[in-house]
Amino acid sequence: MALELTGSIDITTGAAFTDQDGRYSGSFSGSFVGDGSGLTGVSVGGGSDFPYTGSAIISGSLEVEGPVTIISGSLRGQGSGLTEVNPFPYEGQADIIGALKVDGAGEFNYLSSSNGAWSAGGDMNFARTGLGGAGTQNAALAFEGYSNPSPYQRAYTEEYNGSSWSVGGDLNTARDELAGAGTQNAGLAFGGQDPPVILTSTEEYNGSSWSIGGALNICRCYLGGAGTQNAGLAFGGQCGGTTPTCIVSCTEEYNGSSWSAGGSLLCARIRLAGAGTQNAGLAFGGNPVASCTEEYNGVSWEQGGALPTPKYNAGGAGIQNAALAFAGWTSPTVILATSEKYNGTTWSTSQNLATARMCPGGAGQQNTALAFGGSSPGFRSCTEEYNADTCYRKHFYTQQNTVYADQLYVSGSSTVEAVFNLANRTDTPSPLTAGTVWQSGSAGAGCLYFTPDGSSICKISFA
Repeated sequence: MALELTGSIDITTGAAFTDQDGRYSGSFSGSFVGDGSGLTGVSVGGGSDFPYTGSAIISGSLEVEGPVTIISGSLRGQGSGLTEVNPFPYEGQADIIGALKVDGAGEFNYLSSSNGAWSAGGDMNFARTGLGGAGTQNAALAFEGYSNPSPYQRAYTEEYNGSSWSVGGDLNTARDELAGAGTQNAGLAFGGQDPPVILTSTEEYNGSSWSIGGALNICRCYLGGAGTQNAGLAFGGQCGGTTPTCIVSCTEEYNGSSWSAGGSLLCARIRLAGAGTQNAGLAFGGNPVASCTEEYNGVSWEQGGALPTPKYNAGGAGIQNAALAFAGWTSPTVILATSEKYNGTTWSTSQNLATARMCPGGAGQQNTALAFGGSSPGFRSCTEEYNADTCYRKHFYTQQNTVYADQLYVSGSSTVEAVFNLANRTDTPSPLTAGTVWQSGSAGAGCLYFTPDGSSICKISFA
């Protein structure tokens, strides 16, 4: 039997909503009123009339047999009657006035203060640059690209499982400087070049082999790409020849079988990166406007925030409101290891890659991205994985049938266990000491804070 709270419960008077067996019956909307004494053995009466959505303010006692799941909102109350609660997952703010008795283990999470980091992944089987990428960090797709020895443009495909690359099916047309979209089992490759020919060809991947799709209306290489296999987006690039007059601003949209014209970029450019979807695309960097960012709404492009590190031939990952730009160059002699995060308005500096490179493949999301291949200036096979702030877990309330009155019992070390007195504070402890937990705010409305390192401050919430 379970009591599931997804919002607000106000228990202030008698046990009016339980029958003789202590089971909730009947449906309601609004406040749930009672002193909690009758809420023993609560179960779902009639199927869907419980759980309740709305703030849990408990001024009496509440006794529940079975698990309690609190998904959102706040839990407030004296807590003395909260017995036999297992588990006690909570997301949000928990204000407990008085004692809390828990039979079982609870957890709280805090985020580290780091800004994420790149770490080494498995090397590709074939070193190359100017390749296409798609998928996620643990299920990525790398295809085509330029490498030595001859014939230079490779038709190779590789699949990444989060630790190593394996060889997939070859493309029908070898090329480099193309764009990619989609997933590992539903990839899309389009444009590119097989010098001296600039291509319009599109191919679709089913997880094992490539098949011919609808051709682009305009040939192009050094273009940007985004979206999925059935809703792709191609923008910018170079069409024929090598002079600046060949730089294009046109956008095309793919429906799974053919390409059609979309709204033109505000700034025509080549060697740009892309992220997002067909109706919420992102174009950033490129030559000759290396700091320019544009956002696509499915019809037209509009100006976004400028990149703090102007670059072209960069990699990209994520969505329009949460993108990651990484690597690239500012000139043939300045190859970058920088990465930046986009929040839909502005870019902020993130951590550097271990290996500077240009023209890498990219996949994944802003917080779980993948960079692979590229050149610096030699051809690279190395892979790097980006992971944003890591969530660490600490356990508390690990002793059964123990009441902690205004205290937090923390255990998580084989040699150290401690009871922290959570007396109210009106300010942050000074100096901070790594591992300190404290309460701050007015009585009954304060929050718990934790410093993992003596400098950063993290708000504690129940897991």
